[in-house]
Amino acid sequence: MLIEETFSVATSINKLYDFFLDAEKVGLCIPGCESVEIVGENEYDSIIKTKVGIIVTKFKVRTMIEKTVPNSLICTIGHGKELRNLGQFKQKTEIKLKSLSENETEVFYRAEVSIVGRLATFGDRIMKSKAKTLGKEFADSVKAKLNNINQ
Repeated sequence: MLIEETFSVATSINKLYDFFLDAEKVGLCIPGCESVEIVGENEYDSIIKTKVGIIVTKFKVRTMIEKTVPNSLICTIGHGKELRNLGQFKQKTEIKLKSLSENETEVFYRAEVSIVGRLATFGDRIMKSKAKTLGKEFADSVKAKLNNINQ
């Protein structure tokens, strides 16, 4: 499943790039993220709880920052397992930043996500709809956090 989103944030590209590299700050923006633990350089674990259809799921996720280009690009890979063995997933995400002005930055992200197990039976349409909702919540949270930092 491919998920893409573009949004802009009222902050400089430098601040936004640094923000995205801070796993603990970004974790607070991920809907349902209950914890983030740094496990190595550019590698962290998180627990994310979400509801898909009628099922509430909780994933343990390992994310690694695979590639960065300062103030321009962040690529991550990750994998996770639902804690009750309802499924597993893999993701590969690319975040591109583009300066629109001194105090506004455009964010484009593309995530390729594959899900296997009982959760996959919900089908692509339901999962995409849920992912789109979570993507909007994430974007709104990033904007809110950075607006608080800039004030």
